[in-house]
Amino acid sequence: MQRCTEADRQAVLDYIAAEPEINLFIYGDVETVGVDKPPVQVWVEPGPRGWDFLVLQYFDSYILYSRNPDYNAAAAAAFLRERKVRGISGKQELLDRLAPYFPGKSSKLTYMSRCNAVDPAFAGQTPAGITVRELGPEDLDQTLDLLRGIEEFADSYHGEAREREELAQCWKCGGMMMGAFRAGQLVSTAQTTAASSRSAMVVGVATRPEARGCGYASAVVAELCRRSFAQGRAFLCLFYDNPAAGRIYHRIGFSEVGGWTMMN
Repeated sequence: MQRCTEADRQAVLDYIAAEPEINLFIYGDVETVGVDKPPVQVWVEPGPRGWDFLVLQYFDSYILYSRNPDYNAAAAAAFLRERKVRGISGKQELLDRLAPYFPGKSSKLTYMSRCNAVDPAFAGQTPAGITVRELGPEDLDQTLDLLRGIEEFADSYHGEAREREELAQCWKCGGMMMGAFRAGQLVSTAQTTAASSRSAMVVGVATRPEARGCGYASAVVAELCRRSFAQGRAFLCLFYDNPAAGRIYHRIGFSEVGGWTMMN
């Protein structure tokens, strides 16, 4: 594997250009951080006709991408086994070939969706009793408290000091957090990550269990999208694996573009 330097930045962007949604994380990290600067690092595997595959590291999470559906999965697995890896993610078809090399990791398939504009037919009025506003670093403690109480985020937010640094990276890299407050308490939140000049990924959509079913997450995501588009971004993406959540996202203006697998 060859470690990329800043001299390889354009070559990396050219390599991923054909699939902008699938490579949104890679594009955002490379544009805002670079290819050889913490917490981002990029490696490539040379092949007979150019690069066989690419691996991007973000802290201790890794994304794999290849233009070649028959890429050398054994070489990718050997590289990743030599590193401290918390999670591996990527296009479903690519991770399906990698998964057999990591029998101890579980795989989760989600659906990637893209939104070009908030559907004007979406009834996005703010539900009664809440205030939706952009969050800042002063809201970090409340945001972590909410996320640590969500079962779906148990693997990512369970009380480690590192979580503050990773969450704060959202603002450092041009991301945005939105939250819904009820009686002064943060009850729902969503954020963008991998933000670039043209796109961003919506992640961390969460609502306190006792506040679900009231439309808070829908209002937060819709406002997050509106503000992102107002900043000039062409599209946003998000993942979901819950059909009920998918129906809500479709109403906002998202449509599916492919499968995305996460191995932990």
